[in-house]
Amino acid sequence: MVTTVIVGILSSIALPNYLNQVNRSRQNEAASIISQIQTTIASYADEFGVLPTSWAELNETSAVMTDDGPATKENFQSITLTGGYYNVVINNTDNLFTITATRDDTPNLNIIACVNLTNGASAINKGTKAASAAAPNCG
Repeated sequence: MVTTVIVGILSSIALPNYLNQVNRSRQNEAASIISQIQTTIASYADEFGVLPTSWAELNETSAVMTDDGPATKENFQSITLTGGYYNVVINNTDNLFTITATRDDTPNLNIIACVNLTNGASAINKGTKAASAAAPNCG
């Protein structure tokens, strides 16, 4: 009986830490994909001499993968990244691309990133900064 109680106590401590680490790993994977998207946006602009306007255009330089294959939407509306945990949308205002990755179940693990094609700046914010939708500084 005592052994069962000890195992139960240890499990109640270990399980939340494990789940938190799993969620952080998913966030880091999504941040890596967002970083790839930032590079792909800049590569597309360099290669074709125009700004990308859709996921389909970005795929001409490097595929952005979803569970259904490459993202092929003819705009930058929301797609769901591979694994199904993050929804990603891109907004462009005057050569400043803002990439937002959100999770409905854990908003404190959201990601917001930017790439400024005018000055070459880029940034990624993860966690509570991104949850409040504070745009990173891409000057």
